[in-house]
Amino acid sequence: MSGIRKFLVLFVLGGCAFLLSKAMIDMFLVPEPPPYGGNATARLILTVSYLSVAITLVSHFRQALFVVRRNWFLLVLVFLAFVSCLWAESPGQVLQRSVAVLGTTLLGIALAVRLSLEEQLHLLRWIFRAMGILSLVCVLFFPNYGISHSLESLGDWQGIFGYKNMLGAMMALSILTEWHLPAVSLYARFTKWLAMLLSAVLLIFSNSITPLVAIIVALFLIEIYKFAHQRVRMPLYAIFLAGLLVMGCSSALLTSYTSAVGRSSNLSGRTEIWQIVLSRISERPVVGWGYSGFWYGSSQESFAAEQAIGTIIMYSHNGYLEILLSLGALGFLLALAFLGAGMKRAYYWSEIDRSSVNHWPLAFLLFFMIYNLGECTILLQDLQWALCVSVVASTDTALFVSGTEHEEESIYLPAHETA
Repeated sequence: MSGIRKFLVLFVLGGCAFLLSKAMIDMFLVPEPPPYGGNATARLILTVSYLSVAITLVSHFRQALFVVRRNWFLLVLVFLAFVSCLWAESPGQVLQRSVAVLGTTLLGIALAVRLSLEEQLHLLRWIFRAMGILSLVCVLFFPNYGISHSLESLGDWQGIFGYKNMLGAMMALSILTEWHLPAVSLYARFTKWLAMLLSAVLLIFSNSITPLVAIIVALFLIEIYKFAHQRVRMPLYAIFLAGLLVMGCSSALLTSYTSAVGRSSNLSGRTEIWQIVLSRISERPVVGWGYSGFWYGSSQESFAAEQAIGTIIMYSHNGYLEILLSLGALGFLLALAFLGAGMKRAYYWSEIDRSSVNHWPLAFLLFFMIYNLGECTILLQDLQWALCVSVVASTDTALFVSGTEHEEESIYLPAHETA
């Protein structure tokens, strides 16, 4: 691939990833009232971005189709989101948001097809560094934008994002990215640790607990895995059981931490939301209320839920409950199957080459699954979902990438590989 074409691909994929993080957009574009929400200008910008991403795949459509065939759980899950408009109370909104998540999924496929894992990490590094620097500038020089003035998060840093949790999530991912990219020179090591320090400061002052707990637990688990299994050779099942124990304890850690910093014991209202969600799931347990078809005025029941909580609710604040609410047990099982296949691939990928870059997929999926205990990014128009799709697709050993330059003809499909 020529230098100009490579730059254009990186610009398109990086630009779309930046937009999916909600950076800048929520600062200046006022959301529309229910039931649609969002902003028409933002939708237009993202539509152009998705079309640009699709164009980058034209010359690699065979590989893209191969990725889709190898991840049929994902294919069926996105298809289910589309057809759920048939039973949703707001079919127009469901269809619109299904198109949005299709574009987000397409970005994940494009990242896997066009870039190697190391190239993806380098691209993410510069995206997150730009977010961190711009957020610090916004906090210091434009505090009306960079610092929250809403009652529930007064004084918390939000940087170039419309809400503090988005800043926290992106800075947590920034730390995870920097952690897994090696630095070969003194200057590279200096900038790496400086970027991690900046990300940590922004994460802490955002006062966003879910990404803070997720990054701590994910890094702890991945380092334990590298030591216990790859060095001490502890059996994998023992590590798995220990991981489940840590995952369970993370909920207790989240609760105790919120109490320690003066938060309510109901996790900032989450437990009340979860109780309502569970009752509504039981009403439509098989196929749910339709993709994004419950909250924010999408159904009559959402108004009753908002009255009970006393505020507007955008989602369930738990990715697993949200997918159950939207697409029922069918969508939930498909999502678990997709994530389970991803964890299996990421594990084998880390065994092939025990470099820090090759541990990134496993570390990211751990972070993603923990993060969704308190927030929602599973099958949403969100950068995390695009990265999840990319990680699962990139670690498929049948999608073999030769060399680090990722030339146009560098993808081979060995006939002996199986799913």
